[in-house]
Amino acid sequence: MAVGRPRPRSTRLLVVGLVSASLAIITLDYRQGADGPLAAVGAQAQAFMAPLQRAVTTVTEPIGDFFSGLANLPSLQDENERLKRELADSQTQAARNAELQSDYQAMLDLLELKGTLDPTGVPAVVIGSGVSNFDWSITIDAGANDGVDVDMPVVTGTTDAPRLVGIVVAANPSSSEVQLLIDRDYRVGGELSVSGETGIVIGQGDDDLRMDLISPGTEIDIETEPVQVFTTSYEVGEATGLYPPNILIGSVSRVFEGTNEIQTAVSVRPAVDFSALEFVLVLRRGSEAGGSEG
Repeated sequence: MAVGRPRPRSTRLLVVGLVSASLAIITLDYRQGADGPLAAVGAQAQAFMAPLQRAVTTVTEPIGDFFSGLANLPSLQDENERLKRELADSQTQAARNAELQSDYQAMLDLLELKGTLDPTGVPAVVIGSGVSNFDWSITIDAGANDGVDVDMPVVTGTTDAPRLVGIVVAANPSSSEVQLLIDRDYRVGGELSVSGETGIVIGQGDDDLRMDLISPGTEIDIETEPVQVFTTSYEVGEATGLYPPNILIGSVSRVFEGTNEIQTAVSVRPAVDFSALEFVLVLRRGSEAGGSEG
């Protein structure tokens, strides 16, 4: 059996010497701090390793962020939904505020119109619509208890531009029915803004109004400037028309040339958007007088 050759004594001594020297250098470097013999070597090693560390960080940081994002995904979805709800609520509130501001301005305009046109007039809110193929009317929340009566004209708009809505045809204690000027049975006297010629404005349902009995040969050029139609009134003895003058009915939209040698006719687009009508003013001044037309 072969016996291993013993390690030379000089080799063991060399190892022991290197270990002792290393311990001594480390101890000395620790005691001297930044001035120690290994400080420069450490600085060089750190400078060498820094680019590698940055490269590793660049590669691993997005991965860490990705897994962190996955962990937080449920809470982020909840936050996103909450922000969406808050945005929708804000938009709804903004729309509501705009609507309230519009209603407030409309009521102010109506009160100013009341003070100018008829201080005894009755402001009212539209609470129902009876528009159909046979009946174009609205219901308002003012009635006989408020001083509203049959044959009282109804207007809307501002002091600068009062607009004709129609006339009261039925008055209940707390509400009234108003026949709109677009009703096919509606008639009102009208006057052209340019020439001053008069005629009878007749409701046509969904179509534009028609103004008949205009003097033949009357020049009506709607291409040059807008031609508007206003209410007229009359006074014969003690009787006066139902409508005060200068209430805007609408604007001429078409001229019927040469229908006959007796009269000229035009189409009139109403000044009131009846689909969006909310507030009206019932005029009481002069309502005691009779008359079949304005």
